[in-house]
Amino acid sequence: MSLTVASCNSDLINSFTAKKTNSFSNLTKIVRIGHQPFGSLFYLKAKGSLETRLAKMGWSVEWTEFVTGPPILKAIGQGKIDLGYAGVTPPIFAQSEGIPFVYIANDSALPGSIGIIVPENSPIRTLADLKGKKIAATRKTSAHYLLIRALTQGGLKLKNAELVDLSPPKAQEAFLRGEVDAWAVWQPFLAKLQETMPAHFLTDSEQLINDRNFYLASRSFASDFPDIVKTVMGETRQMANWITKNPERAVDFITARTGMKKTTARSLTKSRTYDLLPIQDRAVEEQQRIAEIFFRLGLLPDRIWIEDRIWKQKLDL
Repeated sequence: MSLTVASCNSDLINSFTAKKTNSFSNLTKIVRIGHQPFGSLFYLKAKGSLETRLAKMGWSVEWTEFVTGPPILKAIGQGKIDLGYAGVTPPIFAQSEGIPFVYIANDSALPGSIGIIVPENSPIRTLADLKGKKIAATRKTSAHYLLIRALTQGGLKLKNAELVDLSPPKAQEAFLRGEVDAWAVWQPFLAKLQETMPAHFLTDSEQLINDRNFYLASRSFASDFPDIVKTVMGETRQMANWITKNPERAVDFITARTGMKKTTARSLTKSRTYDLLPIQDRAVEEQQRIAEIFFRLGLLPDRIWIEDRIWKQKLDL
């Protein structure tokens, strides 16, 4: 997430191999990393510093971009990537499905990076107004969990609204055409939509969920190559720290390398906290609470224990 084959998953939207035939011609080991359309790994891929660091250790890098977290976990389970990055919900379902991965690190909660939006002229103005409405969300993602929590906050249950399971690009099309009444969405898709269509922010994750992202690894890869895992995490943290200290330079950096609009890049940069922390006890406890909610709702067949999937090696950063 090798993953240079586009048929891996319909959510796989781009595969970029960082191997260079001249300088890396003697390398025999490759770390395969799956990332989403924005975040520290997205910047790290563009910068190329990880390739330089790993080349000295006899490794090269393959990057693959996925639209959402679930296919990243699926690719780990299929042995197609070694490391990945996903929100709170995909790892829970992946663990329930028996995918052999471990949690390596987490970042801080991001209340402004995910929310539920409605058209600017929509009569929906409270969470209770979502009763009977069609809401686009991607199942097994943080948006799915946010929707559950938001409906509960509004005195409703999941059955009181119609969840329309769509990937973010398909959800955006449905939202623009008025085929759904609301959309549970996260960055960067929210920022991109706001550039083309005014929307009302019904709620974000504040007070509802501590939305954060996790750095994950194949259990076997983390066991066999802990030094590579630590090196990737170290470079990622340096990238995150640089973005935090230099937000405007980060905006210029990513727009120059991706063609992203500067206003979009600036909105994304300000909406997130860029960091990387060794797995925190609080994050583990919150994951367990989320897993319990999905289990009680009948969305998980069996109870799972998050602690069973925490990487036991110390991550010195």
